[in-house]
Amino acid sequence: MPLWWCCGQTEVKSQVYLEKTMQQIIVSPMALGAMLKELRKQKGLTQTALGKRVGLDQKRVSLMENGNPNIRVDSLFRLLSALEVGMVLEPKAIDGTALTQESQEKNGDEW
Repeated sequence: MPLWWCCGQTEVKSQVYLEKTMQQIIVSPMALGAMLKELRKQKGLTQTALGKRVGLDQKRVSLMENGNPNIRVDSLFRLLSALEVGMVLEPKAIDGTALTQESQEKNGDEW
């Protein structure tokens, strides 16, 4: 399942995000790390400052931003909260498009 990161009030300066409201599909630890780094920089925070807000040291924040797949889920959620973003999990079809309840009912699939 891809992860969607939603950020409703942060204005993003990256080429990828041109609107005030953004959604980004995260499909790997590296993509997650890059997104966390981008969001931290948008907030004007250092790794040390962000880590202090959530009870992590700078090294742990660096590891997360560099795509280390061995991160604790609670640490990830604390970091997301400090960056004022949320996570949405969405089902993914074989062809890469998201499944809707209507399309699943049509095809006889259960939710």
